[in-house]
Amino acid sequence: MSCPEILLFTRASVADMARYAALLAAMFICFDTQRHLALTHGVPDWPSYAVPVAIDLFLVWAVRSRRDVALAVAVAVSANVAGVLSAEPLSAVHTWVSAALHAVFPLTVWRMHRAPEAAQPVPADSGPEIGAQAASEALPDSWPDADLWQDFANTAPDSEADTVATPPDPEQVRSLIAELGATRGRPVTGQMLADHYGVSPRTGRRYLAMAGVA
Repeated sequence: MSCPEILLFTRASVADMARYAALLAAMFICFDTQRHLALTHGVPDWPSYAVPVAIDLFLVWAVRSRRDVALAVAVAVSANVAGVLSAEPLSAVHTWVSAALHAVFPLTVWRMHRAPEAAQPVPADSGPEIGAQAASEALPDSWPDADLWQDFANTAPDSEADTVATPPDPEQVRSLIAELGATRGRPVTGQMLADHYGVSPRTGRRYLAMAGVA
């Protein structure tokens, strides 16, 4: 492993440790507040422990899978704020300061665990121009992820067929994706397109991204 690769691996490891340390700290701080909220609203003693665990796991699942993120953050913030307001007098200033502070923790977890922004587009000479344009315009929530383009940036073709194959029209790819999805009953992958066109899996992923399937 070269020095740049070691440096990148070290940075990634430190970033991962920081993310999970922040997650554990936020869960620890919010645990008692959310459990107290459950107790004051009729949840029995032992089952009350499941309330903060369920809320925190829902938040982690949402931000990692990028599904129902707004709902998960809203649930976590609401539970924390409601827990503080239920335990402290509403007329005290410190009650509202504490409520605002407890609302920060779910937002911190969401921000640190959210998916990275779209990657830089692949150079023009490593693929069709339309493919590079699609990668540069892909949103962070697109499927497949724009980071896919980093897998084959600045690399040689996988096979001789990839060097001479003319990429299909995006509309043709979209029609094929719709047909394969209806036939097989699951999302179409780059491997499925590669098998159909007789190209490498990498080129199949290019066609999938070129079609702009979200």
